[in-house]
Formats: sequence, C-alpha cells, structure tokens
Amino acid sequence: MSIAYLGEKTFLDEVNATGQVWVARGFHRNVYAMELDATGLSLPVWSSRDKAADFLKHAQLVGPHYEPYPVPVDVFTAKWLSDRTRDITELQINPDGITTRVLILTNEEFVAARAVP
Repeated sequence: MSIAYLGEKTFLDEVNATGQVWVARGFHRNVYAMELDATGLSLPVWSSRDKAADFLKHAQLVGPHYEPYPVPVDVFTAKWLSDRTRDITELQINPDGITTRVLILTNEEFVAARAVP
C-alpha cells in the first residue's frame, strides 16, 4: 500500500464523514486555484477547516485575502466538477503550504473514488 493511496483514503474518509470539502475563498467569492498549461485549473481542497486555515497561514499567496470555505461534497461533485466553465481538471488534496509535495487527483478520479463504498 503506497503513501499516496493512504493519503487519498484518509482524505476521502474525512470528506465522507463531514460531507464537505474546504476551498480557499476570497472576499469577492473568488476561489484560489492554480492555472495549468492549457488544460484547466488545479484546485487545492482540504478535508477540514483547520487544514485549510493552516495552508493559508503558511502559504505566501499574492493577491486578495482568502478564508477557508466549506462546500457540500455533493454540490462540489455534481456542480463544481461537472461545470466546464470552472475548468477544474485536477484537485490538490490537503496541501499544507509548507512543503511542495502534494497528492493530485483528477476530478474524474475524485468522483470515481467517492462512488466506491
């Protein structure tokens, strides 16, 4: 069993237990994400408010101030990930803002993993 698998499983267990994911949302309802080449956006998501807040405390983000913001996982899956205008192609799972290592899932992998009991 790999560390990546354990990280993914832990994240999914925590998300399923609370029924929400956390994103970093700005004052103007903008959501913090990183642009990929021409393939879309990479969206950091967290399994708890504390993890999102810890990232925001340690990350050196340029631009507006961001706060942890909960999104019901069903809304996130059905609306955010399926909305092509949002152009989310991958998710960064629980980045900590200190290390550069991050677990990446495509939005399809996230949806498929949530479907498995």
